[in-house]
Amino acid sequence: MAQYRVLTGIDYPPNKRAEAGDVVTDLPPQSVKWLLESGVIEDTSKPSKKVVTPKEEPKAEPVVEAESAVEAEPVVEAKIKTKEVAFDPDAKDGDGDGFVQDGTPHQRPVEEK
Repeated sequence: MAQYRVLTGIDYPPNKRAEAGDVVTDLPPQSVKWLLESGVIEDTSKPSKKVVTPKEEPKAEPVVEAESAVEAEPVVEAKIKTKEVAFDPDAKDGDGDGFVQDGTPHQRPVEEK
């Protein structure tokens, strides 16, 4: 009797269900051909047509010395847009982060008086 491995879950008469990986022997004969052609089942009584090749070990990458390494791209410094604010010698630290006039060219640590 032929055996078939189910590759995709199927319902088949009379009120049966086979999940992927199940091996069944009671499929309707009129359905076997198209189920094989559509790749839903495979015939386990015949040798597999799949060619299994052994996996190759990954080859180690050669170590590249720092002197022969590819040059790094130059770092481009982005200009930070700041608010146009006048210098305030009596500025207060409103947010409590230890700096006055935050986000301006005049940002500085709070001076203890």
